[in-house]
Amino acid sequence: MRLLHTSDWHLGQDLHRHDRQFEHRKFLEWLLKVVEEQRIDALLIAGDVFDTANPPASAQRMFFDFLRLAHASFEHLQIVVIAGNHDSPARMEAPAELLKEFSVNVIGRVTSTPQGMESPESFLLPLCARGSKEPKAICVALPFLRTADVQWPSDATSYTDAVVRAYEQAMNHARAQYGSEIPLIAMGHMHARGGVTSEDSERKLVIGGEEAVPLAKLAKDFAYVALGHLHLAQRVAEFEHIRYSGSPIPMSFSEINYPHQVVLIELKENGNSQIDPIRVPRAVEMIRCPAASQSLEVVLSELSLLKLPNCPLSEQPFLEIPVTLKGPTPDMRIRIEEILKNIPVRLGRIVVSRESKNIGKSQQPELLGLDALRRIDPLAVFLNLHERKYSCAPVDDLLKDFSQALREVNSGGEQ
Repeated sequence: MRLLHTSDWHLGQDLHRHDRQFEHRKFLEWLLKVVEEQRIDALLIAGDVFDTANPPASAQRMFFDFLRLAHASFEHLQIVVIAGNHDSPARMEAPAELLKEFSVNVIGRVTSTPQGMESPESFLLPLCARGSKEPKAICVALPFLRTADVQWPSDATSYTDAVVRAYEQAMNHARAQYGSEIPLIAMGHMHARGGVTSEDSERKLVIGGEEAVPLAKLAKDFAYVALGHLHLAQRVAEFEHIRYSGSPIPMSFSEINYPHQVVLIELKENGNSQIDPIRVPRAVEMIRCPAASQSLEVVLSELSLLKLPNCPLSEQPFLEIPVTLKGPTPDMRIRIEEILKNIPVRLGRIVVSRESKNIGKSQQPELLGLDALRRIDPLAVFLNLHERKYSCAPVDDLLKDFSQALREVNSGGEQ
């Protein structure tokens, strides 16, 4: 049986106000070809299908067109989709019953009681090989678990402990229902302990340093664990079969050198699995010019030497420009844009650093641009201000209140 693992499409995302529909469309066209060439039986989409909880209509249309084409082209293909932290659970699940008619299972939210998850059987999906009605594996598919979803059991010591217990409950239910021999495939959207994050792409999931879920306890129970959330394709710790497929296109300039890919999993009759990454071709390049921050004059000189082929706007490379300034330079952007006006490239961002001058023992403060401000960790700001005002760290209750407020902001008030 052959499975394909992908995640973090972030349909609807723009990059510094530049539209990315062309890149997403090319990826989805390529993905359908891979499904055909690799004779895929089940496609696993591990969350963050959309970039926001309220995606534009064009992004939703692209997603549903993909599902329609996949079903029309490969009637045997099963598709499993879980919601990520960027997705709206309610929006994802709204068409779930209709999508089942197209062999698409969508799981958006977990509800729980003090005894555990409600209806754990609803998160168990039998997977069949091409031409067979007998399940060859059971997919244990849980979406991104918000803290409100896992406030159980009462003896759980932390958010991460509760997440692990949710998977244990679903796994035990699978074994009770389907036996101990059939392979189990887990799907999840989380920050797993040992995973490497991107510099400025992934949104922090849980405040207070307790978001990295330890999956070592579950490793032996699953033939493969398909994860979403981290954009760098990677295995988790020493476990070859616990993987992030990563994002199919770079979500920011910090991902400019990422090896974007999907993961092919072949389940063998002996219970073993063969895992092979498949690189995703990059439809639009990302360029950093110059390679390191330089003075404005050097930057302008290097930009003038850029030689790029003519192409439609949607296919033009994105450009990041690192520049070092000695002082206020109000005409900097005008001068840069003048150089670029005849070069087929889309200016993404200008990263400004300033030459510092020592004044006594202090250093001239650096002015932050909008991009730098967006990357500031709200928790770090909160802790710093509390320390400066009260000369101590905040108490746990205050930290929890801040965590709740930030979660509501990040989710648009949806819980």
